[in-house]
Amino acid sequence: MRDIGKHFRLRLLIDGKYVPLKPFLNNFVKQIILSMVFNLDGVKKPRKIEVVVEDVKVKCDVHGNLK
Repeated sequence: MRDIGKHFRLRLLIDGKYVPLKPFLNNFVKQIILSMVFNLDGVKKPRKIEVVVEDVKVKCDVHGNLK
């Protein structure tokens, strides 16, 4: 399997705070996300991919800012 993640970096932010990942976990999560994205119809050359997982009970505006 070719390394599709070599031109991408992964940053994990939790509640706006950067959380460093160990190299193995960083590469693992990055490869999984990129593999899924590159298999989506219509996706050619993404420059930035954003995945947001949030508590649905917390109210946010359209930009993700807490209300």
